[in-house]
Amino acid sequence: MKQYSLLAALFITITGFSQSYKGSLDTIKEDGLHKIMLSQKIRASSNDNFNFLRIKDAEKNEVPYVLIYNNDRNFSTFKTIKIASKKVIKDSVTSIIIKNESGKKQDYIIFKIANTKIRKSYNVYGSDNGKDWFGLVSDKKLSYINIPSKTTSGKVFLEKTIDFPLNTYAFLRINFNDKNSLPINILEAGVYESKFFTQAPLEVFNYKQKTVTLKDKKVTQLKFSSENAHKINTISFNITTDFFLRNAKVIVKRTRKIKKRFETYDQVIARFQLNSKNKNTFVLNNLNEKEFSIEIENKDNPPLAIENVQLLQKPVYVIANLKQQEKYTIVIDTTLIKPSYDLGNFISNKTIALKEASVLNFSKVKQEAIKIKTTPFWETKIFMWLCIVFGGFLVVYFAFGLIKDISTQEKS
Repeated sequence: MKQYSLLAALFITITGFSQSYKGSLDTIKEDGLHKIMLSQKIRASSNDNFNFLRIKDAEKNEVPYVLIYNNDRNFSTFKTIKIASKKVIKDSVTSIIIKNESGKKQDYIIFKIANTKIRKSYNVYGSDNGKDWFGLVSDKKLSYINIPSKTTSGKVFLEKTIDFPLNTYAFLRINFNDKNSLPINILEAGVYESKFFTQAPLEVFNYKQKTVTLKDKKVTQLKFSSENAHKINTISFNITTDFFLRNAKVIVKRTRKIKKRFETYDQVIARFQLNSKNKNTFVLNNLNEKEFSIEIENKDNPPLAIENVQLLQKPVYVIANLKQQEKYTIVIDTTLIKPSYDLGNFISNKTIALKEASVLNFSKVKQEAIKIKTTPFWETKIFMWLCIVFGGFLVVYFAFGLIKDISTQEKS
């Protein structure tokens, strides 16, 4: 019985100590739709799982919201970028040059391509003067999708995104390899821009960094650690060494079971090359860890002079319909499941300008352990049945003793 009580206590303790966080929204000055950027602390507390997120009013009622990522196309408009030149070298390369007239930082461009099932590889280069080109992406694959759209002129097209490291080059050149397939017809180039949301990545400052040089392995390790995991979309290096070309990889610790024991091993989740000719900024897709390391191969070279490493994440927002002077709280509760609200059906890129709200005093909710009332053993059913069995045993024992005494008297 004691074991069952301990198991029950353990279960209730585990479920009772769910991770809960709470913050308040600042004063709402006007009725209507508001955008709220989710801070790094909010995102870390939910481990970027927004099923756990709720907005509640003063009466603890849920307030519907819509989750918006910075590149959500439902809330953005397509801004066309002029294609400066297009050259097709027969059976070799289709070369597209895009001019960055705005001078903004960019890490992707979208091509509207005439409907096709052709798969291609491509390279991306950057240049400040249109003459000297530096590598950004090498031998990436462009595959087709089977959900075409239509342009205003009635042409059927596919939208394909070309990703590359964040940069401010004045010119971009994308070379498509035509050796194994016919050229593709690129109709337009451009990006999706939101009139409501900041799209620039935000720097994450929560990681501590330690640099270790392992001379025997001829590598430099940059070790990052934080109290919470943070979603990292981009890593940017500021390196002051003059000439370098080094292979690097992102490593995380994983645990696996081998027979009856567990072992920890290194898993490589990304590889890239640091190059003195390039802007050393790299896009990552699956880094969300408390601890990770970047290992740089030095070979027989001295370690790189790394002045700074920036960790960046793309912002995430919610839109909610809020009332003036109403008090609202934003809650993270890891026992919750994904909500389903109607509001998403009424928000689009045609939505009237959004007001802004922010989260204040966001922190972990202190919880008390649930006390379990333990029933004394002598008040339990098991004790009762033990008494009944023991009593029955005594009755049988004395009955047999009585019968034995009677039999002895009759013989005498």
